Amino acid sequence: MRLFLILFIFANLLQAEFSQKQIIKMEKEEKFELIDLNQDTTKQHIDEQKAVFDSSTLKPKKELQISRDKVLDYGIVFSFNEKFHYFLNNHKVNARDFSRTFTQKTLRNLKLNFLNSTANGIYQSQKTLQDFSPKNAKLVNVAPFLKQEKDKNKLYTQFMDYLIVINLNEFYIELTNYFITQSTNAHANINFKLISSSKGLIKSKNIHLKLALKDHNTRENLQEILNEMPQMLVEVVKKETKGLKP
Repeated sequence: MRLFLILFIFANLLQAEFSQKQIIKMEKEEKFELIDLNQDTTKQHIDEQKAVFDSSTLKPKKELQISRDKVLDYGIVFSFNEKFHYFLNNHKVNARDFSRTFTQKTLRNLKLNFLNSTANGIYQSQKTLQDFSPKNAKLVNVAPFLKQEKDKNKLYTQFMDYLIVINLNEFYIELTNYFITQSTNAHANINFKLISSSKGLIKSKNIHLKLALKDHNTRENLQEILNEMPQMLVEVVKKETKGLKP
């Protein structure tokens, strides 16, 4: 009888341990589409946003002599939501600072031919934000992370072929207890849009990034996240821009 009671108590404890899970974030998680990066991207349907990109409305008033070349030139816009912040064990990095560093790390590793900071500034506008970012999103200032063109005659000599818009929507930490062990995972929900200067919006995808964290130190976890997750995003962007033509 005593053996039966011991086995019964142990079974209940084991069941309880395997059910413990904690999401570390400030608000409820929203639903996001999980993207299989091995899928045929030509069959992906564009989301419900129907905004058409008209680059002529964003060009400077001054007439510019722009020559087309075979090298693809990209404009880049990052936006963030207040849910995109780091929070673990009472250690918090606010959304603006966390998004800025995440953006910096991404652009540092993304080897595309971006417009210089001045030319790209044309697309850092409320109109771009309104057309291609979620409501209440805010712009990340990417100018410090782009080439600083000192020759005034070359400021607007690049022709923008594609505009990449990356919306940093939500970030959270998930803690799960498995009997005597605990797993810690970082999750990022990000929206990617690709806009052609001639065809408008051609791709729009929701991306879910997940990273297993090894360390229990909150600051070291933060450093690991900022080292690894931007590179994960870079791999997605590289895949989605592969094979594009002027």
